[in-house]
Amino acid sequence: MIGNEPRFGPAPVGNTGAEPGNRPLVLVSVLGIIVVGVLWIGILGKVFTGGSRVVQGVPLAVGEQTELTEPATPGDISRNPLLSPGREVTAAQCSLPALGTTAPELEAFYREGLVCLDKAWTPVLRAVGKPMVSPKLSIADIPKAKCGVSPTEEEALAFYCNRDRTIYMPRDRLMRAAGDSAPYHLAVLGHEYGHHVQALTGILSAAATQEDTEDEDAALTVSRRTELQANCLSGLFLDAARRGGALESDFVDEAVDSFGDTLSSDTHGSRRNQLEWAERGAKGGTTASCDTWSASTTDVE
Repeated sequence: MIGNEPRFGPAPVGNTGAEPGNRPLVLVSVLGIIVVGVLWIGILGKVFTGGSRVVQGVPLAVGEQTELTEPATPGDISRNPLLSPGREVTAAQCSLPALGTTAPELEAFYREGLVCLDKAWTPVLRAVGKPMVSPKLSIADIPKAKCGVSPTEEEALAFYCNRDRTIYMPRDRLMRAAGDSAPYHLAVLGHEYGHHVQALTGILSAAATQEDTEDEDAALTVSRRTELQANCLSGLFLDAARRGGALESDFVDEAVDSFGDTLSSDTHGSRRNQLEWAERGAKGGTTASCDTWSASTTDVE
């Protein structure tokens, strides 16, 4: 059983092999009680290689004590009410301010983005009998989350803490990585909100219990299914915002394309699959389109 310390262990950019012990979902044991990990879900800051943006990410976790039933299987998770039979994401009728680079301007953009995300996802969550809790937001350059020691810029560009239901978008990191690209910023926000949806529907905790029963390779597959699903959920939102008139098609296309500005990652999947799952969401359909849990191994490599 992995110990209580947060596990920060991104593979180097471009590395497709797993580092020993870098398990993406961490569970801890306290006084003999098995506990479910609280997920740090993060997107690593981009680096520049030949002029191309490269984005990579890793989920990080620390322990939280909770009741644990039998470990979930991929089949169990695919039967989650969010995914089966699937729901259409509501066309989001909202507006976004122009992206500014000052802290107040950037926070205003994110907060209006969360308004749009809430409008799109609230009917879905209510329809599947799950509570709607709007996530909190922090753009602090030195994040202080309840999930333990926050990841450094080298470890994560943005991340979600399940314990305090907060999306952390550190301003300096994101400005260095995304600059003034509003589609890029919104794509990251949509991905982290996707993890919030996973948390509210029980998918994150189910994934964590499964990870604890698996060997290293299988545990990384769990991570990829989780991350690729968040890409797809972000794509669903972007399509909903386009249908509602909040976003232009060119904006959505650029946001979706940003998921392909990556290198292959053993925790997040290949570059092809990272883009493919974002595109699946952006093509419309229902949340069933984002069922990475019943997808073939090839589709989540």
